[in-house]
Amino acid sequence: MSSQKYTFAIFGVFFTESAVLGNWIPRIPDLQEKLGLSVGELGVSLFAMPFGTLIGLFVAAKIIEFVGGLRRACQIFVPLWALSFILPAVASTQWAFMVFLFISGLTVGLVEVAMNTEADRIEQLYSKKIMSRCHGFWSLGSMVGALTGGLLGQAGVSVLSHFSVVFVLLAILGVAVASCLPKPVQASAADTADKASAPIVRLPSKAILLLCMLPIGAMVVEGAFIDWSGVFMRTILDASPLLISVTYSFFAIVMAAVRLSGDHIRESFGERFIVQVSGIAATAGIVLFALAPNAIVAFVAAALSGMGVAIVYPLAVTAAARRPGRSSADNVAALTMIAFSAFLFAPPVIGLLSEAFGLRVALLMLAPLAISTFFLSSEIDPVKRTI
Repeated sequence: MSSQKYTFAIFGVFFTESAVLGNWIPRIPDLQEKLGLSVGELGVSLFAMPFGTLIGLFVAAKIIEFVGGLRRACQIFVPLWALSFILPAVASTQWAFMVFLFISGLTVGLVEVAMNTEADRIEQLYSKKIMSRCHGFWSLGSMVGALTGGLLGQAGVSVLSHFSVVFVLLAILGVAVASCLPKPVQASAADTADKASAPIVRLPSKAILLLCMLPIGAMVVEGAFIDWSGVFMRTILDASPLLISVTYSFFAIVMAAVRLSGDHIRESFGERFIVQVSGIAATAGIVLFALAPNAIVAFVAAALSGMGVAIVYPLAVTAAARRPGRSSADNVAALTMIAFSAFLFAPPVIGLLSEAFGLRVALLMLAPLAISTFFLSSEIDPVKRTI
């Protein structure tokens, strides 16, 4: 089977997973209004998703092995991730909303580990760099999903009707693209015994702990744009649902463009330099967005932020998967547990800070985390001590 089919299959998995999230973004304010939640209450509610994700990431390597490997995990958990978002649309109380978000978070933790580890496996199997482009397709899916959600919201389509149709279609697409991934290589008896005896929960090893912290700054900025750019645009800049989706899509399309050319950029400039520039751009972008007086400045800030967060995480995933010591799945799970949890925990923390200090100040408080990417850039280097 040609490598091109497998490459496009993993691109499709990344696209589908993020299209789910993209559809969710512009409808958050609608669900906030439906449930009568304050900004602080919405922030507390959003904590449920990262808690679920943490649990999913802790057990991901073991669950993936249990269901039959990376391909099978993608076939199961990508469609479940899509379908799980129908539940928040039917929530009638804040508690029900939080329970349903917890379920979604648990599912996406498993998806993140499975698809990122599978992308690295395909890279190594065919000796071609695709990780950055995989995340480029993630950004494209997020953009397409956000535009879809914004247009349906602008047209007055209810959240439940929107989610019931679109997420069922995305679940079907998820099964289809995951089924085109390469079948796993039969493991040896020794490898099988080692995996069976491995603990269910694996904490990050000291050898990759700082590497796991590297993408946190970029991830919190990305998380802030996903969950709070819509609320910011509506409450601070009085934007319509369509303008909200266009602003986020502007962020996503710049991020996608950088990611789709990221493998070439990686070869041309070197990974450490890319991470340093990314940290500076992400910091400048979130500061400018927080201070934006109008939509035009917000667009510029979104573009700068999208460029800054684009390829830090893909580079870190590749570094973790190739770092010797534990298995690729364990290392990717550890990186994803810390980085993706920061991505999901940042939005609810922003909600709590916003309740106390206002949304502009809450977003400005992300700047120190964003610039930390610059100072941790040496961790992207391939040769590091292991234990």
